[in-house]
Amino acid sequence: MKLGFFDIDGTLIRRSRTEGQSLKTRSINYAMEKVFDIAGIDYISILGRQIYGMTDLTIMKKALIQCGVDENRFYRNIDGLFRAIDDYFDAHEDDGSRSDYTRLPAIDSFLSYLTAKKVRLGLVTGNIKRHSDWKMRNAGFDGYFLTGAFGDDAENRWEIMAVAIERNKDIPKELICHFGDSPADLDAARRCGIRAVAISDGGGGTHSRVELEATCYGLVINSWNDLSLIETYLS
Repeated sequence: MKLGFFDIDGTLIRRSRTEGQSLKTRSINYAMEKVFDIAGIDYISILGRQIYGMTDLTIMKKALIQCGVDENRFYRNIDGLFRAIDDYFDAHEDDGSRSDYTRLPAIDSFLSYLTAKKVRLGLVTGNIKRHSDWKMRNAGFDGYFLTGAFGDDAENRWEIMAVAIERNKDIPKELICHFGDSPADLDAARRCGIRAVAISDGGGGTHSRVELEATCYGLVINSWNDLSLIETYLS
């Protein structure tokens, strides 16, 4: 392997606080409320657990459609949503949310292992880049991942992954692996023709081994310490 893409939430980090909404959640809710004049909208209450693996654009689209917004109207207002998200971030980025995220168990040692092998590291995430950069800084990963693609590059996860692959076209697909924690990660890797490893909820992910293995693709692990399993899969 020469290139490793990583999802963010449930793969590298997890939110350490359970009370209150994260800055990302508040910024998206604010943007939807402002642009579409829907008071009190909360995408987590609307979508529930199905948000795991969704891109930010898909989250906003599905939540707004359930609130009666026409899909065409949603697409016409995407730029306005991004501007409103940025406005909220600019006003609230230093509001005390810096300790919201912690790294998953053993992820530091796994990343050190990849770095020692001179593997290029990148992000492939449904988070828009503004959210991604903030979360990485929050968790102490600022500047660690130097390539990839984000939720404002495309709407669907496999399309985001395809953008990231194109940005690193000096590396053949057979030497790329995506590391994630959801069936959506595995499905995107299959669609893009690269290998994939998913960490289960036993190691800090968001989905069970049963849910992940139901995709019939990639390798499912219970810990980032499972180096022998990963090495065998990638060999």
